[in-house]
Amino acid sequence: MLFMIFVQCRPGKATEVGTSLAKKRLPEIEEIYSISGEWDLMVRTRFTKGQNFETDVLETIFEDQWENINRTQTVIAYRVYDPDDASWE
Repeated sequence: MLFMIFVQCRPGKATEVGTSLAKKRLPEIEEIYSISGEWDLMVRTRFTKGQNFETDVLETIFEDQWENINRTQTVIAYRVYDPDDASWE
């Protein structure tokens, strides 16, 4: 499954959190974006069926950075729409 995890960092900590995630080189993390607005980072992750999201995913990814994070919000992506798959008129 594909998950987008939005991360709101403590002030001045977004770079530290993003760099820490990138250095881990976890196979589950596909991309890390710095974004504008209410959230600081968007982490694109992919996990296999059978993994517990809270213990196997969130704790593994953010285990050393929780003190630098105010909150997270996770969105599950169900399907990617491709213009080549649709008939456009």
